[in-house]
Amino acid sequence: GSLAIPLAQMGAKISASDISDAMSKEAAARAKSMGIRNAKFYTSDLESVKGKYNTVTCVDVAIHYPTDKMAEMVGHLCSLADERVLISFAPKTWYYSGLKKIGELFPGPSKTTRAYLHEEKVVREALQKAGFEVAREEMTGTSFYFSRLLEAKRV
Repeated sequence: GSLAIPLAQMGAKISASDISDAMSKEAAARAKSMGIRNAKFYTSDLESVKGKYNTVTCVDVAIHYPTDKMAEMVGHLCSLADERVLISFAPKTWYYSGLKKIGELFPGPSKTTRAYLHEEKVVREALQKAGFEVAREEMTGTSFYFSRLLEAKRV
């Protein structure tokens, strides 16, 4: 809901999914309490999302997808989008790979060492194969998490 609700407030018609039922319900309740009627929230894994949308966003989700499924996931997202796809992922670089190795020295249930890093080349090639071209790109980050954000438009 942290992306969907502000977009709905700006007038976009929203269909938002989350694999967590609790998160979907929380976002729906927040939207309802704010009087938002142009947003639908539901529980689904990414592979099961269906429909056609002007813009498809997938932000901070790819970190949970195995590397060998990334190209297929990007292709699926593109199949849902008429015009544009925005996707973020943790890029596989020597630096982030090193940080992950250090993190693996401190195992525990709350650690992020299970996070998947993805080669940017793989993501870009999957976008291109699906008929999209990267129009904008940014690196985003907080004190503990960095991701590459790509906006791709259908060509």
